[in-house]
Amino acid sequence: MNEKQSFAVSRSLNAGIQPLAKSSLEIREWVRPEDSFLGWQLAGHGEAYSNCGSFWTKGCLNVEAHKDAQLDDPNFRGGKAYIKVLKRTCARGECPVCYESWASKEAHKIEYRLKEWKGRGRPIHLIVSPPKSNWYLEFEEMRTRAYLNAKRCGFLGGSCIFHAFRKDRLTKRWYFSPHFHMVGYGWIQHTLSNFEKSGWIVKNIGIRKSVHSTALYQLSHATIHSNRHTITWFGRLSYNKLRVRPEEPEEDRCPICNSKLVSVRWLGKGECPVPMDREGVYFVDPIGWKFPRKPRERS
Repeated sequence: MNEKQSFAVSRSLNAGIQPLAKSSLEIREWVRPEDSFLGWQLAGHGEAYSNCGSFWTKGCLNVEAHKDAQLDDPNFRGGKAYIKVLKRTCARGECPVCYESWASKEAHKIEYRLKEWKGRGRPIHLIVSPPKSNWYLEFEEMRTRAYLNAKRCGFLGGSCIFHAFRKDRLTKRWYFSPHFHMVGYGWIQHTLSNFEKSGWIVKNIGIRKSVHSTALYQLSHATIHSNRHTITWFGRLSYNKLRVRPEEPEEDRCPICNSKLVSVRWLGKGECPVPMDREGVYFVDPIGWKFPRKPRERS
């Protein structure tokens, strides 16, 4: 009986065993989401800055240009100031307040870079998992081996997001189980023979309908390290092989007169006329809204 036949017999004999019996035999290194393990921590479980999540305002007080303007908005009336309420974000993956903003921003960057590649095919999603014998290698060595095994199975290159933990489906507890999520291009094959040679599991999740959604979900529970990158690029989409034109940032402009929005503050009497507990846009009376004072220069 060869190895494949032996595996098939073993699987059929154990088909009736409940999943709990299997998981109870495994020795797992359980971790709490708020704890760090080997320097890695789940996204959103670090320390926030004092102003993370607070709200601020910017807008356009050029009401003279707003008097005769036409705007397809039922709330708009001529001669009003345009005020936009925004939430402050530090855009750090470890921040419990801002990690979702970080994930969305990084997912957009992944989507943009993948679109800039001019090769054939559609983006696919891989999960590349090392054997336990490789779990405690130096991180850079383990990641290099992940790249190599993905390439051996036909992956041309793409983004790589590291996950140090998995969640047990029965207990909902996190445990140490390092693996890599890759989104990029290629035609995956020979995964079984590669596993037999190396012990690495290369699992093809398939073509992605939305790269942004895939990356956003993976980043939402990725792991963060103070001295290492959570996201890297390799293969034909590495930084030294694929040069991408920088994406031009969109300027936030007034929808009425197209002036660039600047920071403004409510310094009028009474309560601020716009709610400061959620993001939104408002057309308001300009009286009471001021530009922040610039600090005086020392003589």
